[in-house]
Amino acid sequence: MTRSLLPILVALLWLNSAVGQVKPSKPPLELTVEVVAQNYCAASSSAAELQMNLRLRYTNVGNERLILYKGHDLFYQTKIRSKPGGEYKPYEVVFLNARYFDEEHESIDQSAPSKVFVVLSPGGAFTREMTVGIGVVNDEASRGNFAVRPGSHTLQLIVSTWYKSRPLAQRLRQQWQRKGLLWFDPLSSAPINFVAQAPEPLRPCKPSNKISQHRDIR
Repeated sequence: MTRSLLPILVALLWLNSAVGQVKPSKPPLELTVEVVAQNYCAASSSAAELQMNLRLRYTNVGNERLILYKGHDLFYQTKIRSKPGGEYKPYEVVFLNARYFDEEHESIDQSAPSKVFVVLSPGGAFTREMTVGIGVVNDEASRGNFAVRPGSHTLQLIVSTWYKSRPLAQRLRQQWQRKGLLWFDPLSSAPINFVAQAPEPLRPCKPSNKISQHRDIR
């Protein structure tokens, strides 16, 4: 197995373990998501690509300081569901968004949290933005597994907060405990509403690598 594939597989396993997992209590780190902007471009005469700019807010709702990884190696599982009562049969679209740079070294295994971590005091928050893309098709096109029909939907994110091994996370949590509690479990946001518009005459989509972009907000 190549070195570049291992973190991706680890993240997938962690994200999948979070799906449907019952938590005994409310976690001290809360994830909320909002749609900042929606932009459309024409993929074909019967399909459009919707680019949604999302703002993710990580808030410490607990009583102790939390240490959160904020680097570039991040993975997001996006769940989009059609809202009941529409003209189409209910459906769900699930896909993975990722940003991973194998060639860029990050200081993870250190005696203290490096600059790729943020320490959140109780009530503190860290915010970042990311863009996800989804196809929107009309009745002339097949929806497939990665597109939606026009209408009302909900969007939910399940995000990884760690991409290294769990034993390393547990060791660093113990090692850094005087600085705060290292958080490394996946987080799930509450579903939010959005409306997908029907394809119409639009400018053609520019070539894209289909990888989510993100930037941090200080």
